[in-house]
Amino acid sequence: MAKDDMKIQAWMEQLRRMREMQYAYHKMFFHGLCFFLVLVVACLLWDTAISLALVPLLVITAGTQSCFYLHFVDFARIHARTMEERLNLTLGKGTLIGSEIEDLYFYPVDAPKIGGFVPTTPLRFFSFFTLHWVILWLGLAAFALWRLIPMMGPCGRSYFVLVALWGVLNLAYLSWFFSRREGLASIEKFLRK
Repeated sequence: MAKDDMKIQAWMEQLRRMREMQYAYHKMFFHGLCFFLVLVVACLLWDTAISLALVPLLVITAGTQSCFYLHFVDFARIHARTMEERLNLTLGKGTLIGSEIEDLYFYPVDAPKIGGFVPTTPLRFFSFFTLHWVILWLGLAAFALWRLIPMMGPCGRSYFVLVALWGVLNLAYLSWFFSRREGLASIEKFLRK
């Protein structure tokens, strides 16, 4: 087998693995959304102080977990794009265009974003989808807090401050991390070697 054929075969295998990884993390993302939604609704229906106190924490965790899965999807997309570029150089430009289509259809993988929300293209469906879930989650957390704070008496305010602080810290970190793109940029730089 010629050296070029072996390279093509190895790149195709890496591309296949990255597409499988991308699919697996998309699946985990959507299963995670459903799982956390069921937990939150169950806590709201149980309607005790403990179950209501869990809702804001579950909401924050659902958002952070979703960003974790998206981070892996982006990793797989960047790796797949590099493999497609290498294969296109060998096989002819335009042979593999999956990465280009994903950038057009979903969101540009290189764009700074907060989770799945891309501030430069807020009207793209992926940004809208992210915003939809953020508003839904925040509404559920606000409803739980509205029911919970009167039950807690004086310590309700402290709980609210702690949850708000935890939420702001998570949002600040995710905004900082995703807008910098440092992790993905370092992978992209490594793959270009």
